This record gives sequence, C-alpha cells and structure tokens, in this order.
Amino acid sequence: MNKKKSIFIWNRKQAAAAIVATAAILILTAFTAYGSGKDTLGITLGVLLGIAAGAFVLLNIRFGKILSAMLYLLLPLAVVCALENYTHVITDLAPLILVLNLLFFYVLYGLLTALTGSVRMGFRLATLVPMLFGLTNYFVVSFRGSPIVPWDLLSFGTAASVADNYEFVLSWKAFYSVLAFIWMILLSSKSTVKLGRKKLRVISIAAYAALMFLYVGEIQNSAVQSFFGMDTTLFTLNVLYRNNGIAAAFLGNLRFLNIEQPSGYSVDKVEALMKQVEADEQGEEDAKNEPETDAQGETVQATQAETNATAETEAPASSGQYPNIVVIMNEAFSDLSVWGDFVTSEEVMPFFKSLQQEAVGGELYVSVKGGNTANTEFEFLTGDTMGFLPKGSIPYQQYINDETPSLASYLKTLGYSTTAIHPYNRTGWDRDTVYEKFGFDEFLDKDSFSSPYRLRGYISDKSAFDKIREQFSIKGDDERKFIFEVTMQNHGGYSRETPDFNIYLTLPEVTGKTTSVVATEKYLTLINQTDRALEELIDYFKEQDEPVIVVMFGDHQPSDYITNVIQRICGATTSDSLADLEQGYRVPFVMWSNYGLEHKYYDGISVNYLSSILMENAGIPLTGYQTFLKKLMETLPVINANVYRDADGNFYNYEEDAYSGELKDYQMLQYNHLVDKKHRDDAFFGS
Repeated sequence: MNKKKSIFIWNRKQAAAAIVATAAILILTAFTAYGSGKDTLGITLGVLLGIAAGAFVLLNIRFGKILSAMLYLLLPLAVVCALENYTHVITDLAPLILVLNLLFFYVLYGLLTALTGSVRMGFRLATLVPMLFGLTNYFVVSFRGSPIVPWDLLSFGTAASVADNYEFVLSWKAFYSVLAFIWMILLSSKSTVKLGRKKLRVISIAAYAALMFLYVGEIQNSAVQSFFGMDTTLFTLNVLYRNNGIAAAFLGNLRFLNIEQPSGYSVDKVEALMKQVEADEQGEEDAKNEPETDAQGETVQATQAETNATAETEAPASSGQYPNIVVIMNEAFSDLSVWGDFVTSEEVMPFFKSLQQEAVGGELYVSVKGGNTANTEFEFLTGDTMGFLPKGSIPYQQYINDETPSLASYLKTLGYSTTAIHPYNRTGWDRDTVYEKFGFDEFLDKDSFSSPYRLRGYISDKSAFDKIREQFSIKGDDERKFIFEVTMQNHGGYSRETPDFNIYLTLPEVTGKTTSVVATEKYLTLINQTDRALEELIDYFKEQDEPVIVVMFGDHQPSDYITNVIQRICGATTSDSLADLEQGYRVPFVMWSNYGLEHKYYDGISVNYLSSILMENAGIPLTGYQTFLKKLMETLPVINANVYRDADGNFYNYEEDAYSGELKDYQMLQYNHLVDKKHRDDAFFGS
C-alpha cells in the first residue's frame, strides 16, 4: 500500500529556508513603509505574500521538464517587467525594443543554466542579477538623477566611500519590483531539472556563450540599433533608458568605452592646426606691438599718465613676477536662483555675489549634474571637453593612463610648485594616480588635516580653506605656488541627519516641511557656510604682499530632489528645449586677485575655457591649446557633454551640423592630446 504524499516538507533545512523567505519579505515591507510612509495596499500585500512565501517553500511540489520549460518562457518577460518598474514602466517600451530586451534574458537564463547544470540554480542566478542591478540603478537614479552606465563599475570604490552619507529609501513602486523578483526566485527553486549529460551541457554552454557574445557585440552596432528603433540621443540618459529598456540601454552603451577617432583625423592635419594657431597668435602680437598712428599716419605717443594708468591694471607678470594661483572647485556649489526667485531667511551667498560684481565672474555650463565631480575637474585642468567623449565616461579612470599635459604641468614649466588638496579619500576617482600624471608635486588628502572642523562628517570648507592658507604661509619667499583644491563639505546626502549640523537658513514661505524641503534647507545652509569661509580666505589674501589670484567655481548642481523643490517654489516649467534642459547644468564662478582685476562678467561659458581666462588674467602666456580655446570661445562659448552654444545664444545638440568645422578642429586637437599620445606635441598642450 502506497504511503500518502505529504503536502508540506518538514525538515530543518526547508523550515530555515521558509523562515528566511518570510522574514526577507516582511523586513522589505517594513523598510519601505519606514522610508516611504504607510501604504495600506503595500503593507497588506507584503505581509500576505511574506507568509505565503514561507508556505510555498514548505510546499511539497516539484517542477519537471514541462513546468520548467514554461518558466523559461515566462520568467524573462516577468523579469523585464519588474526591472523596468523600478524606474519606468513596461509600456514605455516599443514592441521591437521589448523583444530586444527579452532576447538578452532568454540567453542569460540559458547560459547560467548550462554553466550550473541545474535549472533551479541557473534560473535563480539569472533572476538575482537583474534584481540587484535594477535595485542599484534605482538608488543611483535617486541620488544623482541619472542611471548606471558601464563606466560606473570603475567608480565602485568611490561610490562606496560616500554611500553611508545617503539615505536609502525604497518607494512602494520599487518595492513591488523587488517583491516580484523574490517570488520569481522562489518559483525557480521548485525545478528539479538538471543537465546530466556532460556532452549536452558542453554544447549548451558553447551555444549560449556564442549567443551572448553575439548579442552584446551586435547591440552596439548602429545598424542593429536602427533596426530595432533604439534611441541614440545621449543627452538625457534617463530618457534613453526609458525608451531602450535598462538592459539594452546599458549594453548598448558599451560601444562608448573607447574614444572614437574623429573622421578625417591625421597627424598632418593636427600639425597644420597647431601651426595655424601659432601664426594667428604671432599676427595678433605683431598688431598689438605696432605703434598707433593718427589720421595722417603719424605715430601717436602715449602720455606718461596713460602709461601709468595702464600699468596699474596689468597683472604682476608684466614686471616679470607671476602671481600665486589658488583654484577651488567647490563640491555642489551652485546658485539655485537660476531656476527663478525664491525667498530665504537670509541671503545664501552674499559675499560670493558681491565678489562677482567687482572682479571677474560669471556662470559656467558644466557637463554633469548631481555627481561625477571628476569630469568638471578634468575639463578645467586639461581644456578638453566631455562633449567629444562617450556619454557617462570618467576620463580620470578610463583615459589618463600616463603623463598628460595639464594646467599643473604647464605651470611647472614656468617654475611653479604645484599642490593638489582634497579633504577626503585620496583614491577617489583615482586622483592619487591622475594628479601625479597631471604634474602635481604633491597631493594632500584628508589624512593631511589635523583635527579639522567637520560638517555632516565631512571636512568643512572652513578647514579646507585653512589648509590653503597653511600651504601659502610655509612656501619659500621666491616660490610661486599653484594650489588646486577640490572640497567635500557640500557633497550629497542632504536627507541624512547628523549631530554635527544645524539648519539655520530656511525657506520661510514653504509650508509643510517634507523631507526634500528640509534637505534643500540643509543644502542652502551649507552653501552659506561656504560663502562665509570664502570671505575669510579672501580677507587673508588681501593682507598678503605677494600677488595672488583666487578662482572658485562649482562642479555641478545638486541632485534633482533638491533642485525640484526650488523649481516647484519658483513655478519653473521645463520643456524639451535645450536651453531649458541646460538650466540644471549652470554653476557660478568668480576670479579675484589682491592686485586688482578689471571687472568682467561672462554670462555663460563652459569649464574647458576657464583655465585660459585664468592665465590671461594672471598675465601668464597661454599655451598653444589655450590660445586655440580662447579664440574658439568667441564663436562657441559653451561646449559641454550635452550641447554647444554659439555667441548668439543658440543651443545645438551634437546631431546638428552647425559649426561642424570649428568642432572638428577642436575634436582633432583633443584626440591628439588625450589619445594619440605617440604623436602629441606636449609643448603645445603645456608640458
């Protein structure tokens, strides 16, 4: 007589697995409710499905070949739906795009099953991968406003070092995605099918590996992208991922890992461009030195008073003495009034704005928003633009592999000692190696600070600027110093509460202090702290006898969850116009000296031009590359990763053919500087 089959499996291993499954879902539900608030449907569903998960693990059922085959057909579709639901919805995908994403997961499920020899293990792994990738992408979008790109994998260490200052909150929408993934893993665990025959398994591995290789390779092919109707507009990555699907968008971006050589590039053309720059520069110099004549052609003699007046406005370099140079790239420093007028309990950056009105100042259009600080740094120090590099790439980690001419290396050739300062981890964005390759003599990181004053756990701008004063005070009398500092005080993570920070600058007209509003008030308070610290630094240099020029600019605006608050207050509406989209990429800069600079305001330039403007105001001869950029700025004052803008204020994306000649010349010189190092003229670029 056959023994009746039990409905449930009762053993320690199965009971432990059931408890883990139930506990995981209940904890996930509680975590979501804590961060996003109570949601009756979500909590009820979480509790019920959590209990059901434990019961399902104990349930004495097994999936044979037929049910496992059905899982293979259905799970990839479920995975795509859940993956897209983290940040978008499945209905955003056109039919062919959906098919393209599905193909990847069918291959992934097959490959991992072949590799493990087990449907249960292969399916669980194939589900776990998109679950974790999607969850990580969800948080990355929440923190910086843009999705994961392939180069972010190189930045994992940098991201992990600042992760503890962010508040991880899961929305109920994302909760449903994680819940769906967990249940897919549970369903996969019921399969008993294994690939027992060695020959079949080897053939399966080879076949699926070939299919995966083919898929990843072909999805980067422009013809394939065109056939499936993939969006190739790189300006807004969120839109790209929404239109192409997360898996296809990420893998399609792999084609940008390497810098593509400009069409028509040759060493001869680059050399011709360099010679033209030198000829134009010589012509301008000759014209400048030619004596002024009156209407009759007689030479006009300048009066002594005119000569003296001119001398008073010249930089110290006119007497053979170059000024000391201090450059501060301030973390997330921005003027959010670019979005419109809003009321604060006190002025946010009164000193900075007053300095802009008396010295040299203006607004920069940067290439990043909410993160990727190193890219703004790269553009300033090299004069190169992110506009010619793969969208989302990090040059510091991808392209700076050996000695590269930079502002630091150029100033070294003029006798400057060069110091980089960053009050955080020295390995972030690979700065420890990049700074050496750029020609910095020394790099002072957070370990160089003794008992600094901190805000939110980060070394404050006050202490960061104190380090600049310290370095200036210990230099030799005949030593000329270039100090480049990247601050940390205003780094993201404004929602996280810390005991070492109090908000005092508020938005008095805003009722209902939501988490995002409080975070915005915290951000504005931090910017005010920077403003006060800058005033102390400038007061110090006012008292110094040696000539000093000080530059400060922001690297990017804060993330969307800060700027969105200001936009709502201002009633700012955004459109798909390039001008509106670029509002999120505007940051201020100021350039001041203790010997006096003629006031000038630049109403919109890009960061790649700033070092040329600095050299000009310091009275230092420009490199050939800086001379080229200074001339180019007259035609195209803005060239960043997203757009370029002409002198008339018209914005263009890189698919448009306007100013193609000017852009091509710039792109060729940049390629020679950054990639074609064998044929690079180091002197032209400043080394």
